[in-house]
Amino acid sequence: MSLPPLNRLWKGITFFAFLLFILFCLTFFKANPYPIQPEEETSGVQTYMCLLVTSSGPVNVDTVFSLTNDRIYAYSSWGTDFADTVWHTWFHNSEMIKNIPCKQENSACFSSISADSLQEGNWSVDTKQNGVLLNIKQFRIEK
Repeated sequence: MSLPPLNRLWKGITFFAFLLFILFCLTFFKANPYPIQPEEETSGVQTYMCLLVTSSGPVNVDTVFSLTNDRIYAYSSWGTDFADTVWHTWFHNSEMIKNIPCKQENSACFSSISADSLQEGNWSVDTKQNGVLLNIKQFRIEK
């Protein structure tokens, strides 16, 4: 007795392996096309979006705000004192709205944007010192 031709067997194995590879790639890339970046950067600076800042820190911290709010605050805190000015740059989508120096108190600072500058959509606040990006905080404003 002779052995069956092996070229069909190799073609079948190759096709099956290729099919499994394609299914794996589709599943992997569909499951997580844009990995979530960590909110907190390695600089140790944390930024919170809130509706009020008191002497004890931010109040009503959230990532979604209403267009009816009078003012929205960005509150940044860090472990050690910074000698230079820390800046908050406010963006609506990719358009820069304001670049505001933070009002520093101990190891924290805050800035705000008023209702006349608010627009519905995606926003972000970049926290910078001497032109170096320390943190980015994203939030949304809805009607």
